[in-house]
Amino acid sequence: MKLTLTKEDLNKGLQTIAKIAQSKTNNLQSSNGFLLKALHNVIEIQANDYEMGIKTIVPGIIEEPGETFIANPYLIELIHKLPSDSVQLCKKDTDTKLLIIGGSVKFECATMNISDFNEVEIVESGYAQFTTNSIILKDLIDHTSFACSTNTERPIFMGTHLDVEKNRINMVATDTHRLALKTYMSETPITTPIKVTIPSRLLMEISRNLPIDIPEPVTITAVRNYLAIRFSNVYIKTRLIEGEYPKYERVIPKDFQCTVTTDRAAFTSAVERVSLVVQNPQYNLIKFSFSQNQIKLMSRHPDYGVVEDLVACDMTGEDLTISFNSKYILDLLKHCHEEKIIINLRTQSPVLIKDKDDSSCVFVVTPMREK
Repeated sequence: MKLTLTKEDLNKGLQTIAKIAQSKTNNLQSSNGFLLKALHNVIEIQANDYEMGIKTIVPGIIEEPGETFIANPYLIELIHKLPSDSVQLCKKDTDTKLLIIGGSVKFECATMNISDFNEVEIVESGYAQFTTNSIILKDLIDHTSFACSTNTERPIFMGTHLDVEKNRINMVATDTHRLALKTYMSETPITTPIKVTIPSRLLMEISRNLPIDIPEPVTITAVRNYLAIRFSNVYIKTRLIEGEYPKYERVIPKDFQCTVTTDRAAFTSAVERVSLVVQNPQYNLIKFSFSQNQIKLMSRHPDYGVVEDLVACDMTGEDLTISFNSKYILDLLKHCHEEKIIINLRTQSPVLIKDKDDSSCVFVVTPMREK
């Protein structure tokens, strides 16, 4: 095998598969690593950790075709730091070393038996398939995945749920204390509904690789126990979480005692200040008192005192006092983007928060009781 690539193209390809290639303990006894394949005028890099497989195509010159399996924790960083703009990769069929040359640097990298690598299988069809674009998909993921649980005892809540029916694409995540729902209406209806739950750790890896400079077409294919995502020169296959996702629509409140409109930045700053002094950092409890012209925020610590702050607002409905975990409130506020937000409330019921002029994304947080 003899290849010549630009450092930029090779580095971009390696960064695409890096987290999967290095997701286990990196040592030469591990099946961890990546496959470099130069056959049929195509240079491919792929990694597979059995939960997710990624395959990407990189441009380059193939002087001699070949393939090699590399499990070296230093290689990706070394390629990134090479002093030249061009990289040459050479390996004789009988060698167990891959020679990497970049400017003044030569690196003889140990390789592994190719038969030990589990190649990423490309699937062209499944029981359902739809197409969106990279910016929309990233938006769906980034507005929801943060709300997932980290509790391994309830694995279904460690995933983000994709619910596609006709023209509606819903992505939702919850840890049972908070919920994030993002909706996109597609111009093209899907004929077969999709209801799958994707591990959020893997979904964030997909988001990391999605191009956002310009919208690239993304094809999503649902197979029995995994999802396949294809965009530009990247193919990703991710396992799904087994089990039925809860009926999330039922926990989204619809009847409210009061509706509050306030400035997002001012409200966020007030929550940040007041949450600095809380009795129990595990729960970050803040009391919110909503009235016609203002929101009063209050937290207390038995040893360090009481903090209060006021934020102006417009309100319709009844005055109301309720407590929430400030971390959950701050997390969702990071995903609101308009100048004004709407807060919908009912006594001792979940709050619904959204941007004033955008109903495509809603956030729900359950209240806390003061002890």
